[in-house]
Amino acid sequence: MSESLIEQFTKMNREVQNQKLRLFARVDTSTKLKILEHQKQLFHKLRSSYSNVENAILTLVSLILAIDDVLKELDTVNLNVIKLKNKSVRQKAKRDRLFGYWAVIRTLRLEQNLSFRQITQYLKKYHKLEVAHSTLYKFWSELETIKNEAKGEN
Repeated sequence: MSESLIEQFTKMNREVQNQKLRLFARVDTSTKLKILEHQKQLFHKLRSSYSNVENAILTLVSLILAIDDVLKELDTVNLNVIKLKNKSVRQKAKRDRLFGYWAVIRTLRLEQNLSFRQITQYLKKYHKLEVAHSTLYKFWSELETIKNEAKGEN
């Protein structure tokens, strides 16, 4: 019942609503504050018009509508920058996890003679870390190059 009511108010299906909420999570703090200010105004307008509807539903509806309104004000360049920043954060997190398993990766590659594909399967199975073999190869090449350059300077 409440889900159809939310769709009726927002004129958005569930997936579009979730997209708006994910975008809210990715924007910078100043944009979030702008959205929340707008949400507050929308909530009071909705509550005065629909006093028989639960406040929780009106809060969610007003948040989704506020996100939509504020994001329409942003130009596409700013929106694409937000999406790009989020992607780089995820990549950095994966890279940091790879650093944590570097000793394991080196052992598997040098002592066990496993291929990068086999190492990625191992990491997925035993450490729940999904990484592409090509990413692992690039990571390996980068670190080994740095290590060899450091040896050459000594």
